[in-house]
Amino acid sequence: MGVYEMSSRVANLVKVNISLPTELKEEVKKISKEHKTNISNFIREAAKERVKKIKREKLVTELIEQCKETNKLNIEICNDFKYVDGEYI
Repeated sequence: MGVYEMSSRVANLVKVNISLPTELKEEVKKISKEHKTNISNFIREAAKERVKKIKREKLVTELIEQCKETNKLNIEICNDFKYVDGEYI
């Protein structure tokens, strides 16, 4: 990674103060060391994953609702044609 790329990435970052319970902070510190990263990167990646999960759950919920609406429409259409025998089709 060149100097320009690093500067570009850093320019998009903002500082945020967060509060963690002591035990959680120590766990994060330990795990981030094991994965050869720092606490900021660890928390940043965890936040990205959480946001991605929430967006995915929202999308699934929306898709389920759309399927339910489509199902209702399909049932209505089927009911409109349930007495057609198909003899003249």
